[in-house]
Amino acid sequence: MSIPKISVLIPIYNSSNFIKETIDSVLAQTFKDFELLLMDDGSDDNTAGIIGTYQDPRIRYERCPHNFAGTFNRGLSKAKGKYIALFDHDDIMVPNRLQVQFDFMETHADIVACGAWMHEFGISSNKWLAVNEYDQIILEFIGRKAMYLCNPTLFIRKQSIDSYHLHYKPGYYFHADIKFWMDIIKIGKVVNIPEILVWYRTSHAQVSKINRLEMQKTAEVIFHELVDYLLSGLDDNEEVKSLLIKDIMPVIKEMTDLSFLSHNIYFSLMREIIEGLYKNGFINLKEPFSSQLQCNE
Repeated sequence: MSIPKISVLIPIYNSSNFIKETIDSVLAQTFKDFELLLMDDGSDDNTAGIIGTYQDPRIRYERCPHNFAGTFNRGLSKAKGKYIALFDHDDIMVPNRLQVQFDFMETHADIVACGAWMHEFGISSNKWLAVNEYDQIILEFIGRKAMYLCNPTLFIRKQSIDSYHLHYKPGYYFHADIKFWMDIIKIGKVVNIPEILVWYRTSHAQVSKINRLEMQKTAEVIFHELVDYLLSGLDDNEEVKSLLIKDIMPVIKEMTDLSFLSHNIYFSLMREIIEGLYKNGFINLKEPFSSQLQCNE
């Protein structure tokens, strides 16, 4: 098999209920030059048996020890394509997903990764219409009033992953994906294509529903990291940096720690502050924060 243009990466775990629909939606893509990496995170159901019924040479199945971050990272390292398309084990691609994102990335050399919109199916039926531009993705990453990136739609340059050693980091289990996104937007421009390219399955058994509280705590740690990173990029000679770091931020943090402000209000304030700095020229959200950032542990 020649080197594929795209590696579709799907971590799987006890996926026997839906994995056939997911695989079929990938194999039905109008863009044919891809490999399908099915990284099994230690399933103990019939997932392997179902995958074994396929004879398509583009499918590569590997069973790994149960460690989601490690399984995902092994998939990144195994990928041979110029691009990596992330996908979940129970979702469905629209038939032209790979073609749309491949064409976009081929004509936008300044973009490191692109996402797209999603449509829910299952127990709910909402549209996930993420903001499109790089600066708005950063702002909504902090403010969380609108969708910023949809993980099953992410499409990334493999060279960027290798050059900056991007991977799922330990310690962020319930939101290793959000930490991964944050590392990506630090090293390059990310945008969303305003088109629904994935049907996102919703069910009562999803990890995102079962572990909601733990996920919220982990996400807040990541959002704090991004705020601190953005503020650290202010020019030391600017008076506004001293005002923020020494006077304003400690007060806001203390009020939040004392529960006078909720975490939602805290991050809404941070979004307003970052956007104000952006609009007044103190920080630039149109370009990557730091081309020198290395995302090593």
